[in-house]
Amino acid sequence: MTTIIDYVAQETRDFSEYPFHVADALVYAILSYDKIPQEVPQLSSLLECFGSISSKLRNFNLKHPSRSLAALWRTPFPGPTLREVEERLHEYELTHPYWEHHSGFSDDDETPHRFYRSIKRNPRFAVTRMSAAEERFDISQQTQYAAETFQLPDGTLLVAFRGTDDSLTGWREDFNMAFTYPVPAQKQAADYLEKVGRLWPNARIMLTGHSKGGNIAIYAAMNARDQIKDRIERIYAFDSPGFNQDVVSSYEYGTIVDRITKLVPEFSIIGMLLQSSPREHMIVVKSNADGLMQHSCYTWLMDGDRFDTVPALSESSRDFRDALNTWLNGMTQRQREHGVEALFRVLSSGGHSTITQLRTDGMKALPGLFSSYVGLDSEDRHYINQAIMLLAGTRFTH
Repeated sequence: MTTIIDYVAQETRDFSEYPFHVADALVYAILSYDKIPQEVPQLSSLLECFGSISSKLRNFNLKHPSRSLAALWRTPFPGPTLREVEERLHEYELTHPYWEHHSGFSDDDETPHRFYRSIKRNPRFAVTRMSAAEERFDISQQTQYAAETFQLPDGTLLVAFRGTDDSLTGWREDFNMAFTYPVPAQKQAADYLEKVGRLWPNARIMLTGHSKGGNIAIYAAMNARDQIKDRIERIYAFDSPGFNQDVVSSYEYGTIVDRITKLVPEFSIIGMLLQSSPREHMIVVKSNADGLMQHSCYTWLMDGDRFDTVPALSESSRDFRDALNTWLNGMTQRQREHGVEALFRVLSSGGHSTITQLRTDGMKALPGLFSSYVGLDSEDRHYINQAIMLLAGTRFTH
């Protein structure tokens, strides 16, 4: 069996010969975790140049009159190709290692290295252009968000939203979804899609994202204006958390649910958080990892150019989903908020700001974590104990 690493190395046919499909959507979702080099135009700068007729006239370049005239009628898509992006990042990484923050949910550094090396050599992906980058990270607002837009050779726009990174802030925002709607990243994603849709008003659109990235892609699509929503062909969500039931039952969700493809590993944990609609097209894939590590899309198995699927989630994944929903349904919004606040107060008590720091310190971090836990009041300790018992009762193997 192969994985997405083999797919990007071996599937070299262009999109006219072998059309875009779900594996390609995963490739671009993974790319959203990559560092965004300065050569990629920022969404804000594109809006300043091309956001309106008046801005286009202000930026009219007499040295390039034909190009400026063309831009009055049709906004260009400036930006480097993926080959150029990865070559630039390779040079940067030699002196500024950044993988632990931008490689997604991976257990080693070499796997994403292989993925990105293959991208720049593969003619299927290397010619794709990348533009309209946007990143926001705010500890005080408890938000971590990034997005970029790729232009496929036929002109289709593929909007990719980054999932949860290595920061505790990013993970905190995920947990906040249990009691806050919308979270900042969801609102930012909707605003991003609106602006991209206005910049390129005639292009077809697809959206993709892994983990939280898939969730905010769905949120952006369901809250888009009809003029933009009607141009959305497909939304890909890879092991992404759902929404509260009132959102899943809403009119807005119903307008796009038939265009959602959700792919999850057979023992999905993150993808089982909150609720999803049975109308979503869900694909369950095999993984070569156990437990939570199945969230890494590098572990999902493929058979050639297609995912190796199974008919349904594993029994342990269904048990976890049912136990989690029972636990959450038995808590008020205030109790959920207190529980999340207590958990992250403990995790950050030793000055740690990333998951990698916690894993690296390992046993050295335990005394500080335990001391912070003991310092909580009895109610907050109760919430954390319940979460630990929920995980302890889950079978983390096939």
